[in-house]
Order: sequence, then C-alpha cells, then structure tokens
Amino acid sequence: MATIKEVAERAGVSVATVSRVVNHSGYVSNDLRERVETMMQMLDYKPSALARSLRRQETHTIGLLIPQLNQPFFSTLISAMEKTLFARDYRALICSSDEDAAKESAYIDILLRQRVDGVILVPTGHSTESIKRLLRAHIPTVMIDRDMPDLVVNRVLSDNYAGAYLGAQHLLALGHRQIALIGGPRHSQVLQDRVNGVQQAFRDFGTKFTPDLLILGTSPEFEVGYESALKLMQRPQPPTAIFALTDVIAVGVLHAAAELNLKLPEALSVMGFDDIPLANYVIPALTTIAQPIYGMGQTAVEILMRRLIDADRPPETIRLEDRLVIRKSTAPPPT
Repeated sequence: MATIKEVAERAGVSVATVSRVVNHSGYVSNDLRERVETMMQMLDYKPSALARSLRRQETHTIGLLIPQLNQPFFSTLISAMEKTLFARDYRALICSSDEDAAKESAYIDILLRQRVDGVILVPTGHSTESIKRLLRAHIPTVMIDRDMPDLVVNRVLSDNYAGAYLGAQHLLALGHRQIALIGGPRHSQVLQDRVNGVQQAFRDFGTKFTPDLLILGTSPEFEVGYESALKLMQRPQPPTAIFALTDVIAVGVLHAAAELNLKLPEALSVMGFDDIPLANYVIPALTTIAQPIYGMGQTAVEILMRRLIDADRPPETIRLEDRLVIRKSTAPPPT
C-alpha cells in the first residue's frame, strides 16, 4: 500500500499539502487538491482513520438527532445528511428523540460520551438546555428545520412563512375563500410561521380568514388529517379547499375524501407542505409547498465541516427558499 510520502512525490507536492487534503484542513488550491486526490486514487492510498483521529483528537463521527425517524420529512433529511457525511469520510450516529425532551437529553449524554466531532439536530422545541450543553462542551453544533432564536448557534432553516404564503396565494388565486387549515403536533416556531403566512396572504387578498377553519391536532399527522377532514367536510358549509400544513396530514385528508366519495379536485382542493417523495405518487398527485429537504441536509453538513476546520468561525444562519409545486390536487372551487 502506498504511503503519504509516495503520494506527495508522485503528485509533486509536499507531505504537508497531502496531509491538508486528507484532513480537510488549511488552504489548498483547487488544482493542487485535484492533483493530490487523483494520485491518491491511482496509488490506492488509504489514510489511516485511526491515526488521523488520534493526531487531531477526532472520531470522524457526527451525531444526527431528529424528532421522528418514521416521519417522511425527517427520514429524507437524515438520508441527505448521512450520504453527505459518508462522502466526506464521516460516519453518522442517528438518534430519534420522539419529541421527548428527556429522551433528547439522554441522547445528548450518549453523543458527548461517544466524543462525536459535531452534532446536527432538530430540537424538540421544549427546552434550550440540550443545545446549551453541547455548546458548553465546545461541540460544533448545527440546528436544522426548527429555530430557537435565543441561542447563538449555526442554523439551517427554510422560509416557512413565505412558503405558506405561496400556498395560500395559490388557493386564493384559484378563487377559494373557504380554506381550512390543518396542522399537526409540530413544535417550535415552524407551525406558527406557516399559520402566520397563510393569514397574511388572506389579508393581502382583502379576505378574512375564518378562525374555526383552523384545526391544530395533537394526534399523529395522518390521523390529524384524516379525522379533521371527515369533520370539516360534513359541516353544513364545508370548505372548498384544505391546506394541510404537512404532506402527511394531506395524505390523511386524501383518505378521508376518498371515504366520503369526494371527487378531487372538482369537489375539494387539497394542498400539502414539504414535498415528501410520496407527494408525487398519491392520487391525485399532491400540490404542495416544496421544502429543499435534501439541500437543507447538505447545507447543514457543509456548515459543520467549516466549523470543524475553523472553530472560531462565527455562527451562520442560512434560510433556504420554499417553492410552489402545482400538481393535480388543486383547481378552482365548484360553482
């Protein structure tokens, strides 16, 4: 097996340059980096992960802590982060808090004991203490999806307010005025930002939002959508559109509509939020607000890598834009 010295000699660079490329530390020009990486591949050079970890006191392990592994948004997010980390020669410890602050705290204990190099987490929203413990331990940390504005920490968010505004604007432009909102037990500011965005769209259209068409459930998201839609559509004056504040809730709405023999979108328009992979395969295909889920995961890893190289780098906040994806589940209201 080739040595680092052989790679340096064949690439025409110093051993220190090869070391910087291997360890993602210090500045190396793109040309030199490509030359070194090409030679490493040609010589089948495999740097010792253990030796690198001992020299730099690193484990090349990153903790990923999310609220729910079985929720499609979060499972897609985890997939994006794990793949991005693996490509950077890092491994992931994946943990799920189940929206439980005590469980979240227990996993923070485990991640600290495992001496992870960094943590990317979606907080439960119940307390800032878990994140403060990571910061006190000087663990590079990135908060993703949910915000805790009082903390000085790296964060990657999507613009939930603007996304919800776009969704409501689409329904209002189609002619809907009786628009129901269904939200689930998502914590922190995310849900409120989406509700606020919808309400602002109504104000800008000069239309009053009907408060009793806002339903915030505490059951799992599919059940919230299903049960709420059954009740809404059996009212004397049912809504002509339902804006589900997650795609999983929207799938529950679609099931309720099918049970009530409603033809969609002629009898009822349905909109979701997130653009999980399933959204394009339900019938009818779901109009939704697409969050850049994969991009959020990749960006969080990139921020963390920058902090691992430069521990004194100031915290970054990156907010990615959502976009409207029009499919088959929305149309003008019945006349």
